[in-house]
Amino acid sequence: MGQHIASAEPADASARRSGRGPRWWLVRGALLVALGLLVLALASQWNDVRDSFRLLTVGSVVASGVATILAVGTTVLSWRALLAGLGAELPLRAAVRIFFVGQIGKYIPGSVWPVLAQMELSRDYGISRPKAASASLVVLALAVPSGGLAAAVTLPFVSADALASYWWALAAVPVFAVLLYPSVLSRLLALAFRLLRRAPLDEPLTLRPIAAGAGWLLVSFCWYGLATWLLVRDLDPEVGGGRLALLSVGAYALAWTAGFLVLVVPAGAGVREAVLVLALAPAVAGGPATLVALVARLLATVADLVWAGVGVALRGRGAKPPQAGMETDPRPGASAERTADQLPDTATRR
Repeated sequence: MGQHIASAEPADASARRSGRGPRWWLVRGALLVALGLLVLALASQWNDVRDSFRLLTVGSVVASGVATILAVGTTVLSWRALLAGLGAELPLRAAVRIFFVGQIGKYIPGSVWPVLAQMELSRDYGISRPKAASASLVVLALAVPSGGLAAAVTLPFVSADALASYWWALAAVPVFAVLLYPSVLSRLLALAFRLLRRAPLDEPLTLRPIAAGAGWLLVSFCWYGLATWLLVRDLDPEVGGGRLALLSVGAYALAWTAGFLVLVVPAGAGVREAVLVLALAPAVAGGPATLVALVARLLATVADLVWAGVGVALRGRGAKPPQAGMETDPRPGASAERTADQLPDTATRR
């Protein structure tokens, strides 16, 4: 018995030193579940569109797929800019791995899984959990005003009915804008870490990285709009030229924003398609618009899978093993306890 306990203790200590505690296994198990759900979603979405796929040209679908991959890929630049604003700069390769492998967690209902995964994966590169979580949460919050702004400056000219039906999505924009103002955001993050009994961030976010993050998200919505436009133009739309381009950008931005705000469904499934069909009404009828919505969802899922594959392929390149004992746990009665999730980010500064 004594020999058994003695042999278990070094293994437990080794697990703590390697960072592979219960949370490590929980997050990676959740990512495997999410990957399975992603593949199932991909198969289901293909079944929904394969009979109508002939209405679209191969060239448009491929081009739309490329634009969608670029749209999804641009979002990592927003996360990386926010992380740098917190004093933790990452090489692009490392940021791609952390962000996109973690992103497949969104296929599990609820919005917490991508954040948890990105927190855990960031530790491989010496980034503390609080900083990784802050960057991930702010990106999610920034998506609402960014998408709302893209919709607000385009749809009033081409799809007033969509705005009248989904005004609540745009009404959330000023609320999120106030919450993301640097002084307000800093207080909210400080309160959150105090409630979690974690040390506060040593570098609060300023306006510059927040604006950079929002800018990259706006670029992403433009890519999504281009992807939508490439599909709609195949269906003999009733409007064309610049008006169709504005409609495509605004319709997708409004649909994404509305889908994001409905948290009870994974990745806004169903809500996003319904909004996109209504927003595209000035250009195409309900049937063709539904096809566009379903194909757009399929291509977004393919893009998630592509970027997750890229992230997995980059595994282990440039990663730094977690080092315990660098910072103390601020919780009462645990001042001598060392935790691997509170690493300093000096190693990642440039």
